[in-house]
Amino acid sequence: MYDIHAHILPGVDDGAKTPEDTVKMAQVAADTGTKIILATPHRKDVT
Repeated sequence: MYDIHAHILPGVDDGAKTPEDTVKMAQVAADTGTKIILATPHRKDVT
């Protein structure tokens, strides 16, 4: 599987809170067959 919308970057958006969370999320993804993860943070316009 390819996950093309993952909030896996720590401290960005509503996904992983810490680097340790990122590692755990990546391990679960790998264990369940995910081969590629695209980190996709939300775009927030700065004015």
